[in-house]
Formats: sequence, structure tokens, C-alpha cells
Amino acid sequence: MFGARLSQVLSLGLVAPAVALSDAQRCAALAKTTIKNVHSLDTVYLRANESYRVPASCGMGLGDDLLAQTSVNVCVVNAVYNTSRTSATRIEVWLPDQDAWYGRIMGTGTGGLGGCVDYDDLKWGPALHFATFGHDSGHDGMSGAAFARSDEVVVDYATRSLHVAAQTSKLLVRKYYGRQQDKSYYVSCSNGGRQGMRNAQDYPHDFDGILAGSPAFNFINVAAMGGIANLAAAKLSDDDWTLVRKEVLRQCDGLDGLHDEIISDPDACQFLPEVLLCTGAKRADCLSVEQVEAVRTIHSPLYGAHGELLAARIDPGAESSTSFWPIVFGPSFYAFAQQWWQYVVYNDTTWQPTPHFGLKEIADANKREKQVPVNSFDPDLSAFRKRGGKLLTYHGRRDIVIPSGGSLMYYERVQHALSLPQSAMDDFYRLFLIPGMDHCYLGPGAWQFGQIGFGAWSNASDSNALLALVDWVEKGTGPETLRGSADGTAQSSRLHCKYPARSVWKADVQDWTCVEFP
Repeated sequence: MFGARLSQVLSLGLVAPAVALSDAQRCAALAKTTIKNVHSLDTVYLRANESYRVPASCGMGLGDDLLAQTSVNVCVVNAVYNTSRTSATRIEVWLPDQDAWYGRIMGTGTGGLGGCVDYDDLKWGPALHFATFGHDSGHDGMSGAAFARSDEVVVDYATRSLHVAAQTSKLLVRKYYGRQQDKSYYVSCSNGGRQGMRNAQDYPHDFDGILAGSPAFNFINVAAMGGIANLAAAKLSDDDWTLVRKEVLRQCDGLDGLHDEIISDPDACQFLPEVLLCTGAKRADCLSVEQVEAVRTIHSPLYGAHGELLAARIDPGAESSTSFWPIVFGPSFYAFAQQWWQYVVYNDTTWQPTPHFGLKEIADANKREKQVPVNSFDPDLSAFRKRGGKLLTYHGRRDIVIPSGGSLMYYERVQHALSLPQSAMDDFYRLFLIPGMDHCYLGPGAWQFGQIGFGAWSNASDSNALLALVDWVEKGTGPETLRGSADGTAQSSRLHCKYPARSVWKADVQDWTCVEFP
């Protein structure tokens, strides 16, 4: 009977319509996807403003109380990818509804030594119609303690985690939407910035555009510089540091044409701490010889035994970064250096630095670097450039955690290694140095310019770094300037300049302009 009825329908030229799956149904079906090396995969469909308990604590002590909330409908996918026999990476993908997806995928990274998924950026992406993914860098938690378990975990942290997350997320995107992405992007800062730069070096075909902030490449030397600065800073009291901050501004504020307690170009500031030297016994209004030397150490580059440049100095003005001051100059030794040498270099949980921490420890770390490379300082970006990739990078000029001079060092290394004129560098690699910005965000400068989710004050591409990157990749027009805001309003906005131009205050027009100096 049913067969006869079907024959009749077909003879009339009619076809029974297929039942279209809803986004929630397609999300549930996605949980049955089989991907090589993925041993766990589950999904949950969230409607706008719903939240769920994240599957890892991130070592924050929050446990089941850590909630992630979405502003738009998303299919949340959690997958665990076995990167080796002794390591695995957790990958989290947020997929907006099919009619809300614009064909783009966006990856995010992690900060510090930790493996916490960046939920601010993970939430931000779908709100801008990106399928977005994060990963845990191969371990859960804010510390580097997991590095002592296996060198494979360190390899995940250094580079592999982001790569397998990108590859896995692209497979899930194709399964969910029925087609692959048109363009792929990456957004992150600090260690996440390093991961993005390292990805361009190791896996140049993963992303079409990379937005990398304050990258922690030259990792070992930068971490060592932080440790050396920490030991030097301990020789000054809080009142002594107040003297130093005031003197730095007295000598260097105004070099950009405006006295606003922001040193726009620290490279033009040759700070002379000996001005504060006591003529006799130590007093409250001056520094001892030992203290002046400590300040000079902090504001001087780090050189090797043969005079080679190892790391950039901490920029004058960065000592005013009160939000990030405790990370580097707190009462305990610099945690990133402490944990790297403790868990990776020496694999000795009892290790403590000596007062002479420095070149010997760097040499020991470089020996370990051969087994677990993390430095991410390879200047050969020729493959990334050849395939048409775009690098948009930025660095706060008041960054006390990762000094901005490191980004300048790397940029110049790339230019030298590839023998490129400035115009050719501009074709694929642009650097913005942000006056008055601390580490990735905050500070008295116009630090909001769409570099991270909570720093997006405008959806205009001239004021939003992510959307400027999209325009560059998809329309071929790279940003010459970016307008940032200090408080999310146009009234506090300021123009940021593409290197090598610098921003200078023009009193006649009462605004900033970009000037290239010889």
C-alpha cells in the first residue's frame, strides 16, 4: 500500500521534502563526529544569554562555579585531542547558528604559563559572526607545574596545541555548516601572542590573518630579564619607586609634544637615574649608589657574555604600570621565571634562584631549549608571506611584563632575514606600538582598539584591530593607523601609528598625528 502511494507521488513529479534539522539538532548530531586522535567529544546548544559550567577549573579554585555565558546562540563543542602518549589538549569550539555565520573561523590562545581557555574572546567571536575556538595549551591550570610531567606537555604549550586545535576546529566547522571556512583568523595576547607568531613560523597555512599582541617570543631571555629586574627592584622601597616614577616623567614626558604623564616613545627617552643619587647618606628624597645601579639595570638591555643583545630593556614609564607591577616586582621572585626554571629547565620543585640569577641560568635554559623549543624567535616568515598571510601585531609601550622592545627586535630580525624594504614588510607584517598601554590592556593610554573582546569600543575597522585585519585579508587594504580609546568614548580617543611612524601631538590642531623620523 505504502509502495503504491510512493509510486503515485513520484509519477506526479513530486518529491517529499527532507526534514531540515534545527541548529540544536545539528549540534547534538555533531557529538557523534569521529576525528582521528580525538578521544572525547561532546556538545551543548546554548541560546543567547544562557551559560554553562566549563569542563575544567583552570586552576583558579573556582571549580564548578566557573560559568561561561554567550550573547548569541551557539553550539559549544568540547573535544580532547591526544597529542602524544603522555599529553592531550582540550579544545573548545563555539559555533553560531548557520544563518549567523559569515564563513570565518577565529582561534584564540592562552596567557602566562597557564592553560585556561580565553572565554572573553571565545564569547566575542560568535557575536561578530565568527566560529571561534580556544584551547588549554595542553594542560589545565594557571601554573607551569604540568610541565614537569612530560616534555610533550611543554611541546603542546609551545606550539602544537594551537595547531591541532586549528585543524580540529576546521573539521568541526565543515561538519556543522556543510562547508569549510572562507578565511581563518587568530587573536590573542602575551603567551597567546607568542603562540600566534610561532604558528606563523611552524604552520604557515593554519591562519590567513593573525592578530598578536605583546608576544612572548624570545621567551627564555625575556623571562630571565624579568627575574633579574625583580631582584634589582627589591633594593628599592615603595617610596623610592615613587621618586623614580616622578623623575622618569620629569625627564621624558613631553618628548611627544604633550605633558600628559604618557611617554609615547620610550626609545627617545634616555633616562638618567643618577640624577637621584644622594650626595651623602641615604635620604628619603634620593637613592643610594646601589639603588641607582638597580634602576639602571632594570632600564638597560640584557647583554650576553660576549656583548650580544639578549633582551630589550624595561621601557622607562613601565614602572608606573601599577596594575601589572606585582607580577614582575612583587615580593616573591618573578613567577614565570621561577616556574620555567623550576619545572622545565631543572625539573626540581625545590629550586630557588640565587641573588646572581642571570647568564648561567640562561645558558642552562638554552640547553633544554633543544629538547623543548619555546623561544619562537625564528625570523623566517617567508612561507607565511608567500601564502598571502597577514600579521597585525601590537605592543603596549608601558608593558612591564614583556617589554615592547622585544617586538621591535623581532620585527627588525624578520626584515633583515628576508631582506625586505619597508613597503614589502607592510604588505604582510604591521606593528603598532601603543603609547600608555600596559600589558595587553589597561593603562592611561587609549588602550581600547578592538584587540581583545573587552577592548572593542567600536566596530569601525579604523578603530577595531580585528576588523582591520579582516579588511586587510579580504579586501587587501592594511591599516595605516588605529584609533584607540581610553574609556570607550570618542572624546578620549587617540591615533596609533603603524611602525616606523610615531605619534606626535600637534598643538595647532589639538590632536595626534603620525610622523616618520629618519
